[in-house]
Amino acid sequence: MILIFDYFETIVHNKSIDFNRGLKDLWKEYYKDKCSFEEISKVGEELFEHILKMHEQGLEYRFVKDELPEYAARYGGDIITMTPEEEANFLMKCNEMEVLPSILEALATFEQMGIPMYVLSNSGFTADALSVALERLGIRKYFKNVWSSADFGKIKPNREFFEIAITSALSDNPAATKEDIIFIGDMYETDVRGSNSAGIDVIWLNYKNEPNIDNLSLRSISSTNELPDIVKTLYNKRKPL
Repeated sequence: MILIFDYFETIVHNKSIDFNRGLKDLWKEYYKDKCSFEEISKVGEELFEHILKMHEQGLEYRFVKDELPEYAARYGGDIITMTPEEEANFLMKCNEMEVLPSILEALATFEQMGIPMYVLSNSGFTADALSVALERLGIRKYFKNVWSSADFGKIKPNREFFEIAITSALSDNPAATKEDIIFIGDMYETDVRGSNSAGIDVIWLNYKNEPNIDNLSLRSISSTNELPDIVKTLYNKRKPL
């Protein structure tokens, strides 16, 4: 068995989200003498609308490579560059994160069972930045690799994005086959449809008891508390790697 997890609301919960928290620090350091915070905040709102339109096209809008150059173009100065640590600082300023209930215990259990684990996320922030955030939350050690749509350029449910993770995971685990892979995520549109399109099993964290409108192949649970039991049941039906 191989487990690939979604990131937000699957292993990590955003207690609060406010892009302006991160943007204010950016403004103070780079643009305070070039514009008011209200002006740059309005640009941030415009770019958010642009992000939504790009997502409708299945494309990712990258924070460092796409968004930061926009501020430089509008207000002057050098294009801001960020290390993964700095990018994670911005991300965690905007998103007040915590590990979801029961996930820490579940990850430790799966590690003891010898199950390889990975993360595949839709995010405008790079995999390196997401990894730094996971490290700070104390759970990066459980995952062999992290992939972000910010690096790929397209978002789930894009089949190619899933196949990058599938190919890499199978390369890491040569005794495994595609049938051994299970994706775990909370979003029907991106996680369930994407997994089905890529031909892998999926456990849907269906927090809101939503309908399986396409009658897709899936296993549905309503809480992370149920995750260890369903994974153990499936593990016992599959050959060890």
